[in-house]
Amino acid sequence: MEQQLIFEDLYTDKNKIDFYAFYSQTDGSVFEIFPGFPTTTDKKFVKVDAEILDSIESGQSNIFSYYVDIKTQNPQLQKKANSNFVLTKIDDVLHRVIEKKWSKIKKPDVQIKYSKKNEVLEFKINPSIKNIQWPGEQEMIFLVTGYNDPNSVKQMIRFTVDELASFPQIHKIKLRSKFSIFTRRLFTNYTLEIK
Repeated sequence: MEQQLIFEDLYTDKNKIDFYAFYSQTDGSVFEIFPGFPTTTDKKFVKVDAEILDSIESGQSNIFSYYVDIKTQNPQLQKKANSNFVLTKIDDVLHRVIEKKWSKIKKPDVQIKYSKKNEVLEFKINPSIKNIQWPGEQEMIFLVTGYNDPNSVKQMIRFTVDELASFPQIHKIKLRSKFSIFTRRLFTNYTLEIK
């Protein structure tokens, strides 16, 4: 669901107008902030205070940084504890994961190892970021392809960031001596090691 902040009139004094946030009834995630009282009542909403609005408008935080605590009797907008670590896909372009021997990356966010002997592909997350709870985009998709050819897909591997943080993802797969792995990036640094 796309999240957005709507300002109808940029010259309106936001201190004179109340702002509200629509949120999901299942998990409390905020998906829209808007001025004026809502005209439709089919969605759940809460009032947004001026301090939160200023923080979002100035760029110090974003709409992904907040949620509504739906377990309380009086739901209010709350800042997520790890709001600085919101995952969003970097772009929709497929990126080839570079082999470790050709990379200058010392501590990748996601490390992929392939054992030719055991025919096992293993995905691990960097231990320094392992214990962070990840709001935002969760699904990680990796395409195992012919060498340098994202169109020659041999296998597609899917899992979530939470699954990867809980334990390494291990997949039994027989690959040629040369292959590539492509992904749309949620993290910045990925490496592939072939042994």
